[in-house]
Amino acid sequence: MCAIHGGAGGFYGLLTKAFKYMATDILTAFLTRLESFNWTPALPVMWPGVKGDPPNTGQWLEASLFPGEPTNLAWNADSASEFIGFAQVMVGYRPGTGEVLPSQIADAIIAHFPKSLELGGVRISKAPYRSPSFVEDGNKLFIPVTIPYRGIV
Repeated sequence: MCAIHGGAGGFYGLLTKAFKYMATDILTAFLTRLESFNWTPALPVMWPGVKGDPPNTGQWLEASLFPGEPTNLAWNADSASEFIGFAQVMVGYRPGTGEVLPSQIADAIIAHFPKSLELGGVRISKAPYRSPSFVEDGNKLFIPVTIPYRGIV
């Protein structure tokens, strides 16, 4: 059953199956790489889809994947598709603790995901970057680190 239009397959069914397969491979590779991130003391990670609460003190990481819509490069069903999206690691910290240490953690994550690193069939397409910090729920601050990827499969 095709998730897009409810039919048994066809062009859109193949697209959906290929996309889910690649998204899972990319997610698995991204999370595996993040798991190998070494920081002392070790940082708790809020993994996608896993219930958990961030610590009341110190820093933590939150991981997400944002796959984009694949682009088919030709009309035939077995042609290559281009996959573009990004992974994101949010460096979390509490108000009043300063931004220098979380910024150092963000820099280390950027270094841990270098441009051209392969992640599940795609590559990091340009240097990862951090965005300005923001406040959530009044008691959590985050520095987002965005890791763009692209691949033709």
